[in-house]
Amino acid sequence: MCTRMLLVFALLILTAGGGTAWAGDNFGAGFSTWPDTGQTTCYDGAGTVIACPVEGKPFHGQDAQYQETGRARSYTSLSYGTSTGPIMVRDNVTGLTWEVKQNRDGFEDYTNPNDADNTYTWCDIFVGDQGTCGTNDTKDFIDALNSAKFGGYSDWRLPTLKELATLVDYSRFDPSIDYGVFPSTVSAGYWSSTTIESSTSSAWLVDFYGGNDDNDGTLSSYYVRAVRGGQ
Repeated sequence: MCTRMLLVFALLILTAGGGTAWAGDNFGAGFSTWPDTGQTTCYDGAGTVIACPVEGKPFHGQDAQYQETGRARSYTSLSYGTSTGPIMVRDNVTGLTWEVKQNRDGFEDYTNPNDADNTYTWCDIFVGDQGTCGTNDTKDFIDALNSAKFGGYSDWRLPTLKELATLVDYSRFDPSIDYGVFPSTVSAGYWSSTTIESSTSSAWLVDFYGGNDDNDGTLSSYYVRAVRGGQ
């Protein structure tokens, strides 16, 4: 309980103003309502599941005891491809539309930007420190989606840290995301467009193993998921 709660609080603090978002016209974070964390279980100090305590009792005030109306996680499938399942979904709380990854089989396929196994270095040609641009970078990924008008749209972009963090479901683990909505998600790091404030040669990412945020140098390769809307 304690570790999970601390992760939630740390994530909200960091995403409130811990970095600067870059990606050309990627302002992001245009949503006004955060989805609920997804946590519905209460714990004692030893990490044992307990009935959620009433006010005045030990361990009262846990995340699971605050379920706000209108913030429950809700998604709508928007389009289907030739394979099974949707190719993109709308988050009904934030209004953002997300790419759904495909074909997770353990092998990269860079001819298909939606392939779940592809990893990319971080690149943004619109900023002073562009990152690590070259073969298989995040700009290549976004350009491929927009050139193909994936899902009928050409305004896909890399999500900001705030946007990417909204997908973390703290009631889940390995991966910490609704796998029924986002199949083929890897329990690993996914790039955001947000660079480190003190060093634009590094960028933020979200690790969907446990849902925590992290950062790394732009020459490192991580997974990606595109977003649109919210600007």
